[in-house]
Amino acid sequence: MYKTIVKEIDVTNYIRDLTWRDSIDTLGVEISFELAVNKFDKNLSFLYDITLGDPVQIINEKGETLVQAIIVSESPNGKTTSFTAYDMAWYLNKSTVIKQFKKMIGNDCIKSLCSEIGIKVEVSGLDTKIDKIYKDKTISGVIYDIIEQCSQFNSKKFFIEYDKGTLKVGPFKKIKVTGQYEMHKNTFIDVAKNIGEVSLSRSIVDMKNSILVVTQNKKAVRTVGKEQDSESIKKYGMLQEVVTLDEKEHKKAKLVAKNELKKLNKITEDFSIDILGDDKVKSGRVIDIDIPLFNLKGEYLIKESSHSVQNGIHRINLKLEVFKE
Repeated sequence: MYKTIVKEIDVTNYIRDLTWRDSIDTLGVEISFELAVNKFDKNLSFLYDITLGDPVQIINEKGETLVQAIIVSESPNGKTTSFTAYDMAWYLNKSTVIKQFKKMIGNDCIKSLCSEIGIKVEVSGLDTKIDKIYKDKTISGVIYDIIEQCSQFNSKKFFIEYDKGTLKVGPFKKIKVTGQYEMHKNTFIDVAKNIGEVSLSRSIVDMKNSILVVTQNKKAVRTVGKEQDSESIKKYGMLQEVVTLDEKEHKKAKLVAKNELKKLNKITEDFSIDILGDDKVKSGRVIDIDIPLFNLKGEYLIKESSHSVQNGIHRINLKLEVFKE
């Protein structure tokens, strides 16, 4: 049984359609739920004052807090009100800044940003010097831009997550999970071996199999690097991306082209499955999948997890992609 606590009030028995969602592409966790808040029913009077800005917690059967969030929107509808809440990373997505970094290491840039707004942070691996002015850009947007600049100069993949009150930014570390669902007392099943609905589509719309690196000044544009996948071009045609570097970084052009090609030269898969729920199964983790009907087998990265609890049953919809080291 999952508990939902709002303003230290246990509203578990009055809630329906509880969901929480996380993604590797967006910072933070979103919670949504409906509450019975009929003001004509005196038995529900203790729910009347739940509103914007109130804290929300989801607690699992072990007593562990899975998500702490703040209500940011409400929609009354007759006898119920729909609420949406986000964890503290929401402020990073909504707060804009004006910030200048003068040849500051990426790690220090992010520490400086988070210090200004009082967010705890653990950051590593962002060793590129950042020399840029950010104006009217969200804090999360600045962080993602710093990660993008740093990833151009090395082959590392980075991961960002808000976990237990701390923003964590660093090189991606493989965390493999095996989801277990308790069907009956002390009787568990492997959720990945009991998959429900499957959806799969594949596309080359976002593929880039040729990378051109240029530098630009007031007088001219100069090509300083190029990487291609000739086999991919032969099969799909040329799909080129142009990357512009600062003139003083021109010696790193070949490295940048190689890393960008590695990142962009791929078929995009939109692959999702429905499974029974386990708290450990969330975005940024790796899970084993074996679906013979779709010829899918191996390790898959969880891009997004959407958890729901209805009538006491925990389910998850996962968006996945093939995991590559």
